[in-house]
Order: sequence, then structure tokens, then C-alpha cells
Amino acid sequence: MRLHDVSKSASNSEVPILSEEQLKKLQKLLLSILEDIDYICDKYNLKYILIGGSAIGAMRHKGFIPWDDDIDIAITRKDYNELVKIIRTEYSNKYSIFDANDDKNYGRIIPKIRLKGTTYRTILEPDLEDCGIRIDIFLIENVFNNFLLRNIQGIGCLFFGFALSCRRLYSHKNEFKNIVSGVSFKIKKFLGFIFSFASLETWARWTNKWYSICKKDDSKYVSVPTDGAHFFGELTNRTNLCDRKEIIFEGKKRYVPSSVDSYLTRIYGNYMKIPPIEKQLRSKYLEYNLGKYE
Repeated sequence: MRLHDVSKSASNSEVPILSEEQLKKLQKLLLSILEDIDYICDKYNLKYILIGGSAIGAMRHKGFIPWDDDIDIAITRKDYNELVKIIRTEYSNKYSIFDANDDKNYGRIIPKIRLKGTTYRTILEPDLEDCGIRIDIFLIENVFNNFLLRNIQGIGCLFFGFALSCRRLYSHKNEFKNIVSGVSFKIKKFLGFIFSFASLETWARWTNKWYSICKKDDSKYVSVPTDGAHFFGELTNRTNLCDRKEIIFEGKKRYVPSSVDSYLTRIYGNYMKIPPIEKQLRSKYLEYNLGKYE
């Protein structure tokens, strides 16, 4: 499970949870960001898909999961590199974007497009200067066709992803102690100390470089190593993720994998079943300010 998901059940009762009104306003702004992404991708022939909870929301609710506070999209590494260039040249007044290759990446490996002039700081981001409302971008990585190389790539992805997680936990051990605890927390904190011979930013760059080690844009296989099932759990034929179909999300046409049902079933099981109330968790936040968008 990703820390993002674990954070929703953090035990610190002093941290507020989004109200219904706050959540609706936040979702409205997320949709406006997605509209701009739609426009950019249509204009420059870039292709994205909704994944994770956003894909579940599209299939089950025709929009947001009612208690969800983010949008998750996936895009190939090649198209992502173009998207970054476009946003930073044509939309720099409106958006910032985190990238693992940045000098100051805060140890983040999942790129985020953030709306300037807003603040939405969760308990996982106490250190960030720029905490605008964001859309998470999960990179679809090329995977080697060769069995041996594919497994070496996968094992490396697991190592670097785990090492980065340990290093990040160690850097923010005081904040994360309210999110995770027990033996696993102590072990990861200790390993994070061992891995602290390199900075958090350096580990993020190393991890990002390894994830993108395969340069064959026509490889048979792809994976999304930053997602919850990690490299091997997300490993699939390219057509399963890169072939798309249209779907309605909040009243407008979006895209999901053409094999969206098998994809979601493989990752989540019976995704059409609405979880019980006690599992419909909202994120806890430290700061919330929509600025001029209020």
C-alpha cells in the first residue's frame, strides 16, 4: 500500500479532514487541471489514461469516487517528457511540475502537476514549499522483452523503490511515526539510516534513472513501477495500457485502458463493490487554501 493511502488512516486526531464543501471545491479545481491536460494532449498528440482510483471512479461512479481528493493519470515516459516541456514553457504562469530529475525533488518519484496560487498540504508533504492542488502522473515504463533483462530490471526497480522509501521515511521519521509504526517502521527507519550516505534527491534521481532503463518505445511489455503493485504486479502487455478507450468522467470524455475491466480486476479485485463507510477515508491535511479560486 502506498503511503498516500496509509496517510488517510493516520492516527493523529489533531489533523483535520476535508469537509464535504472543501472536497467538492477541490474536485472542481482538479477537473480544471484535467481540462488543461486534455487540451495539451489533444493539441500535441500525447496520450494519457486514468488509472487507479480515478479509473475506478470512472467505471463505478462516472466520475470521482465521492470521497477521493486526487486524480491519477498514467502516460508513457516518451509522452511525459514532451508534456513537461510544454507545461514549463507555455503554462509556467499557471502550473508547476515536480520531476525526479530536478535538483530539488524532495525525494519524490511520482511527478505532480500543481496549480499555482493554491495550497493543499497533506501530512505526507510537510517539507514542500510548493503545495498546490495537484494531479499525480504515473509513468508507463518500457520493459525489456528479454526474460533475463526483464527480471533484472524488475528486481532493480523493487530495490530502488524500496531504498527510496526507506530513505524518505528516515528523513521524515518524526512525521511518519504518526502514519506507520511497529517493527516494519523501525526496520525501514534503520535501513533509511544506512542509505543516508546519499541525499534523498540523489536516491530519487537514481530510482528514476533505473525505472527508465529500457529505451525501447516499441517493447512488448510495459509496467508502472511507481503504482501500488510495483513493477511485477503492474507488468503487462503494452497494448493493455497503451491502447485506450473513451469513457465519461464527470460529464466529459476521458480515457482509460482499453482492457480497463481486466486491469482493475487484476489490481483491485471486485472494484465495482463500494467499500463500507469505515473504509471510505479522506485525506488529512495541514494546510488548505484555494486562493483566488475560492
